[in-house]
This record gives sequence, C-alpha cells and structure tokens, in this order.
Amino acid sequence: MLVLVAEDDEVLADLLRQGLTRAGYTVEVAPDGATAGALLRRAAYDLVVLDVMLPLRDGWSLCEELRARRAPTRILMLTARDAVADRVRGLDLGADDYLTKPFDFAELLARVRALLRRDTTHRARVVKVADLVLDTGAQQVSRGGTSLHLTPREYALLEALVLNEGRTISREEILDRVWRDETSISDTISFHVNSLRRKVDAEPWVKLIHTVHGKGYVLRAPEGSP
Repeated sequence: MLVLVAEDDEVLADLLRQGLTRAGYTVEVAPDGATAGALLRRAAYDLVVLDVMLPLRDGWSLCEELRARRAPTRILMLTARDAVADRVRGLDLGADDYLTKPFDFAELLARVRALLRRDTTHRARVVKVADLVLDTGAQQVSRGGTSLHLTPREYALLEALVLNEGRTISREEILDRVWRDETSISDTISFHVNSLRRKVDAEPWVKLIHTVHGKGYVLRAPEGSP
C-alpha cells in the first residue's frame, strides 16, 4: 500500500513516515502543498495523510482536486482546528476521515487501517451479511433475493452499518461521518433507522439492525450465519 504524508512539520512528518513504514506501508513525504499536488498527479496513492495548513497550497484545495478527478485515494485530513465548521468543510470536500492535532499515533494507524480496509471492501463491490446483499458500486440492496428500495439516507446508513458489521455506530457518528450533517436532530435519526428497519428487517426475515441503548446502532448477522 502506497501512502503519501503531506505535512510541513519536519519532526511530525518523519515520525509518521517511520511509524507507517514499520506498519508495512510504502511511504512518501511532501513538505508542502505544491509538492503534494505534483506527487498525487504522478502516482496512484492508496491513501494520503493530508495536513490542512500546508505552505504553498492548502489541504482543502488538494482534497477538492482529488475528488474532482475522481481519484480513489483515501484522504485522512490532519488539522489543528477542532471547530465543527472545519471538520464539516473537509468532509464536504470529499475527505474520508479527519484527525485533530495533537493525536496519538496508535489512533492514526487504526484510522489508516480502517480506511484502507474500507477501500478493499468497496473494490469488492458486493458485501453480504447473512441473506442481506449490498452492492456498493450500484448502490443496490436485496435481502433474501428481494430487491429493497431505499432512500439516499437509508442507503448511506445501511452501508455504514454493513461495512462496520458488529461495531456500534453512535448517533454522533451518523450525523458527522455518515450523513455529514450536524444540523439534524436525534429524532431524525430515529425516524430513518425505523424506516430502514421496516424494509431490511421486515417479516419473515431475522432482525439484523439492533439498538445499543445509550450508544447507537449495530448490524449483526444472526448466530450460525455464514
């Protein structure tokens, strides 16, 4: 896996390069936005760790360019800012995840693994949980051989649950990372979850979507399912 670290802090960039290399990734470093842009146009990186405040060219415009070119490169943005507006801006421009400085390297590494794992899953296109089938390329869903017609928000919610099978997704994560919308209210999430359940968990199918009280929602295959 080829990773680009776009970071102007030499000490941090070197720490990231060493740590990611030890984790088995091939790593290149760009000290400024102009260099990062040139490298991203030259090679097909699997992931870029992208600092927002780069000299010569900022991370926002690099993120926007990658998505305008439909590049499949995963983008993990680093920012010293913790304002909601900055996080939302990055996600709206196409970033896959963000991490606020200072951060623990173990967390960054976990997020890198998660993003690259998700990329592998998406390349597979078809994901199955019990008798539920999700085609991430065509954004089509079926269960027990029956096609399910979902709204865009229902599909986004189901895709997040399926790709994180067995992991609880909080309401905050649904707003911030699934729908990328921090203006919605809690009741709106409940409405869409209930609507999704009426389609995905309709009789006579076994229940897949579960509420974890006080935490969020999780999708689990029934015991004994392949």
